[in-house]
Amino acid sequence: MIDLHSHTWFSDGLLSPQALVQRAAELGIRQLAITDHDSVAAHRRLAPIDIPTDLQLIAGVEISTLWDNREIHIVGLFVDIDDAPFNSLLQRQQEKRRQRALDIGVKLQKAGITGLEDYLTALPCEAISRNHIADFLIEGGHATSKQQAFSKHLGKRGRFHSTADWCSISEAVTAIRAANGIAVVAHPDRYKLNRVKLRRLLAEFSEAGGDALEVSYSNLHPDKMKVLADLCCEMSMWASVGSDFHTPHTTWMDLGRVRKLPAHCEDRALWLHPRWETTDQGGPTD
Repeated sequence: MIDLHSHTWFSDGLLSPQALVQRAAELGIRQLAITDHDSVAAHRRLAPIDIPTDLQLIAGVEISTLWDNREIHIVGLFVDIDDAPFNSLLQRQQEKRRQRALDIGVKLQKAGITGLEDYLTALPCEAISRNHIADFLIEGGHATSKQQAFSKHLGKRGRFHSTADWCSISEAVTAIRAANGIAVVAHPDRYKLNRVKLRRLLAEFSEAGGDALEVSYSNLHPDKMKVLADLCCEMSMWASVGSDFHTPHTTWMDLGRVRKLPAHCEDRALWLHPRWETTDQGGPTD
């Protein structure tokens, strides 16, 4: 099996890099991409001895971008984690994450909610996200769930909302390509775009040098997957797959929980891309 989208505790995942690769091996994953948000720290923490013999680890990242006033995520695969311009972009993204957290912290303090900075400092993560702040609110009794934390406090209409001025799609794709990577639009149905806007997003992504589209991922309805597969073929893009794994507690998003690509899209499978660095190719199965 192949899983090209997963997270460790260096962004908003639960597991350490070592625990993540061990879980992947136990579940029969043969090729795994760790794609933390705006961070490749997990790859720097893994030593060759940490990686199971039968697992190919792919260096990856998930970059937050701003398009049409929406946050769009671009996954980079096979990136050179030592590329200087690529790392400069990630550093700028991390600073934007820290600034957003500071802004939210100020708003929380004005409402009498203190302790966010200490809470975030104690975490192992590099990429501070609103998910971490949601956890802080839940633990402090200010929200009962992630959904409520976002709808009431952190989302666009939330009382503590703060935006981040993410890089553009073009900047993200350029950095990924400069680092010899493959650029992929992550989980496209989660942006709530109609068909016209989705086509425009993919066209602009492709014009910027983007390569692929996630066609199969966790909790995606088969009908929506077919639509994405059709778009992938129509626009001559490669088709990627990934669970977007964060925690073993959400079993419907566990590693490898992706459906096989639709038959008419199989010849666009990303593991057929010339950049793919393996002789043991095989794709995901139901």
